[in-house]
Amino acid sequence: MHGVTRLGRVIQQLRSFGELHARELEALAVDLELAGAVELAARLRAFREVQRDETQVVVDELVDIQGEAANREGPPPSGDTHDPAANSPKRAQWLAEQAAEAERLKQPISRRDLFGGR
Repeated sequence: MHGVTRLGRVIQQLRSFGELHARELEALAVDLELAGAVELAARLRAFREVQRDETQVVVDELVDIQGEAANREGPPPSGDTHDPAANSPKRAQWLAEQAAEAERLKQPISRRDLFGGR
C-alpha cells in the first residue's frame, strides 16, 4: 500500500478518535453538571479542549509528513495519473475531514447540543 495513503488513513482515524473522545468527555461533563458538580464539569471541558488541541498538533504534523512523503514518492504505481491533485496533501486532508464529518454526523446528539446550549 502506498505510504501517503496509509498516512491519510491514520490521520482520518486519529481525527475520528479525537472527536469521539471529545463527545464522550462532553457527555460526562453534562452528567456532572446535572449532578451539581459544575466546577468538575468545567475542569473536564478544559481537559477536553487541551486534548483536542494536542490531537490537532499531532494531526497537523502527520499531514506535513504526508505531504513530504507525497513529494518523495510520486504518484501511486497503479493509480490514476491523470489527476494531478490525486496525491495532494490538501486533498488528503480534505478527504480525512470529510470522513470525520461523516462519522460525526452518525453519532447521537444530546438535546443540549441540538439546541445550542453549551
